[in-house]
Amino acid sequence: MRSLEEVPKRRILHSWKEIAECLGVTVRSVQRWEKANALPVYRQGGGARGRVFAYSDELLKWAESGEPQDEGASRSPDVEREPASGRLRWLLAAASLATLLAVAGGAWWRSGWLPFGRVPNGFRFEDSRLVILDANGRVCWQKQFPSFDPEFETQVHDKVLIADIDGDGRREVLFNFVPEHVTPPGGSLLCFDDRGRERWAHHYGQTRTFGERTFSANYRGRLIRTVKVDGRPRVLTVANHHIWYPSQTALLDPATGGLIEEYWHPGAISHCVVHDLDGDGQDEVVLAGINNPGEGLGHGAVAVLKLPFLKAPRPQPANGDPFPPITGGGELAYMLFPLSDIARVLGILPTVAHLNVEPDGRILVETMLPESGGIVYYLDSRLKVLEWRASDNLAPLHTRLYRQHLLDHALTPAEFASLGQPRYFAAAPDGNSPLLGKF
Repeated sequence: MRSLEEVPKRRILHSWKEIAECLGVTVRSVQRWEKANALPVYRQGGGARGRVFAYSDELLKWAESGEPQDEGASRSPDVEREPASGRLRWLLAAASLATLLAVAGGAWWRSGWLPFGRVPNGFRFEDSRLVILDANGRVCWQKQFPSFDPEFETQVHDKVLIADIDGDGRREVLFNFVPEHVTPPGGSLLCFDDRGRERWAHHYGQTRTFGERTFSANYRGRLIRTVKVDGRPRVLTVANHHIWYPSQTALLDPATGGLIEEYWHPGAISHCVVHDLDGDGQDEVVLAGINNPGEGLGHGAVAVLKLPFLKAPRPQPANGDPFPPITGGGELAYMLFPLSDIARVLGILPTVAHLNVEPDGRILVETMLPESGGIVYYLDSRLKVLEWRASDNLAPLHTRLYRQHLLDHALTPAEFASLGQPRYFAAAPDGNSPLLGKF
């Protein structure tokens, strides 16, 4: 702006343009100052449409005095005006305060003092409310959902996974949601960001036909894992059909929840381990559960998948093959475990009870026995049996059932040895096929 010495003591200015030139600013600025900052401008005829005029000395005094920046400030000469230097000090103080608040806010964010700055680390349920907690047990955010399905507790194993699923440095929350009443039926995987905003929802399964049967898309999420496929982050999910046998293992895009590819298994999957079995730098997926698509108890089963799934060979079954791939195949390796007479006569589903990959790369599988114990197998990456052992109660259980006339024979050495001989298949067959009896 021009100083008082640059303009004559008193000069009448007859337009917005002359007023702006006097102060060395734009017309738009002086019009705004008149409305918001009491710039001393007058009108002939009155009203907003009156012809404007102003006095140069009043304008320069207004500029030098630092007119208060509040709309509707008084023009009365009785009001003491803050000097320009005072206004500058006020602005500097405000800027300093803003900087201080920004720094403090950043510190509070990092420390988790503010709820929206806390990092998700744990969770709890309060009826049908999901509460996400930080590492110190403080609430990050919470969501109220419709009532959960009564079997939510028993059928869904991985209810919540908290992890950086897409590599952006922030932790997302994946929730296996199974509502009590919903159309279409079944469960969904919901993804929330670290502040509780929903990013996407993926509905499990789809209507599929295997053989002569068509199955509805009523699936419950069972397991969630984060994996990398060719260096890209992916979400791996396992969902089992609510009533029947199909199980879907899927790779999802972590950004959208979209389905990338899927693998179908003829029976429920209960365990999943991700591990680089062959040392090639890319993880494989080891799945375990039960293969029982038809009538009968079925057999315990283990499948090894490549990442991505399509990298595994899909051999076409030969004509007359008694064990064709009932759900399409796609496994790198597949194995069924013997059904013991004990499980058969007691009606116990022979699902795999435990699955793990040891530090040396061996796959540990345990099939259960009633009361306690089971049969333990150590397998290599192609599911070759390295060693096995039955718990000490197997023989006494068999003897007790024989004496109770539930079994028609005593346990023989040959029968005991057959329990350590799982059967390898090129793809998942029908685990209830009568032809399996010869093994």
